[in-house]
Amino acid sequence: MEFYMKNLIITHPGSAHFDEFLALSLILTVYPDTDFTIERRQPLPEELDNPAVWVVDVGDRYEPGLKNFDHHQNIELSASFVLVAACLGLDSRLREMPWWTFKDRIDRFGPFKVGDELGIKNLRRSYSPVETWFLKLFARTPSEMIPLMRSFGQNILEEADHLKAQLDFWETCEKVTVKDKIVLIGLTDESDGAERYSNGLDTPASVVVTHDSRREGWRMASINDAEGVDFSKLDGHDDILFAHKSGFMAKTKERLPIDQVLKLVGMAMD
Repeated sequence: MEFYMKNLIITHPGSAHFDEFLALSLILTVYPDTDFTIERRQPLPEELDNPAVWVVDVGDRYEPGLKNFDHHQNIELSASFVLVAACLGLDSRLREMPWWTFKDRIDRFGPFKVGDELGIKNLRRSYSPVETWFLKLFARTPSEMIPLMRSFGQNILEEADHLKAQLDFWETCEKVTVKDKIVLIGLTDESDGAERYSNGLDTPASVVVTHDSRREGWRMASINDAEGVDFSKLDGHDDILFAHKSGFMAKTKERLPIDQVLKLVGMAMD
């Protein structure tokens, strides 16, 4: 029984949610060689007092030293996946993920309050059917999902590390001004992190220019649909391979000198 108890994770019964699913995935990922059993039920008093048993999103107690991670008893507490991440020393790696705060708030306050904050009347329409399907599988057979949960948790950590590397990259990239708008120039095939980095600037950038990941040209894209930037204006230009009809992006045919690319960017601006 002792061996069983120290490899036990307990979370709530009923409908499964992203909150506990991610929290458990992080635990499983940090302890890849531990054979855990997951049980979806209410914890016993002795389990809440046993620091070898993880109790997540249930139990009405937040006590990291005892591995109890419920938040429902205190609206000021973050969602359980945030509490677990902090206990595991992962919060500094994960908090920059663009969905981190959103997922925390929607678990704590629900889709109507958070939707109202975002100006969206029915936030449930944005729910992913893939996420819903995975949570149903987890609710039915939690322990059978452990390999996939470990893979999911590992992928989250890898994405977080990649985002951190990209934010560091954009911090050192060249920044120029075209028609009073900031343009980020990255000698990279990836634009990941550019939007997140731009949002942290005193004056956010309007355009990011990178190598085209598919061909030997440049990719020019607006950041956050910046006002006064419309790359559809470049449609038909001799140097342009493709200009998206919505105006958010265009690509050049060849890897032109950067000054020529910036001239094209200027042509797309008001």
